[in-house]
Amino acid sequence: MSQVNRQIKGNTSLDDVDHALGRPFDPFNTYRDHYATCCPTQGDEFRLSPWWREGITRGDMTFFHVSDAGRKALADELANTDKYGRVFEITARRHDGSTRVVAKSHSQARYKAFIHADLDWSFMDYCKEVRVRLAATAGAA
Repeated sequence: MSQVNRQIKGNTSLDDVDHALGRPFDPFNTYRDHYATCCPTQGDEFRLSPWWREGITRGDMTFFHVSDAGRKALADELANTDKYGRVFEITARRHDGSTRVVAKSHSQARYKAFIHADLDWSFMDYCKEVRVRLAATAGAA
């Protein structure tokens, strides 16, 4: 899971940045960075914002790419509030690797990871075997 199901309410411009990046855990580590629009009004807004760089135009569609300033603004929004949840890293003692989930508490993170785990364990056995901690993200620094 590399993205989060969220919406930045009250700030449509920042929500557009989040959408363009694919709603990632970490705005500085994402596979997407563009938004395509055929709306001239929205294109003008993007051109005036430091959060966007204008890309190519194909027909009536213009592509905009999220700038470093846009990534930083999103990272600051996500780091300064927990209303979207925080990123937790779940590691099982007897397994390599870890899982990242977005949750509002350690216990919610543990349960979300258990629901998506491909294990034949009871929840109690799972709880005994995993470690849950807040994950470090590049934007939080």
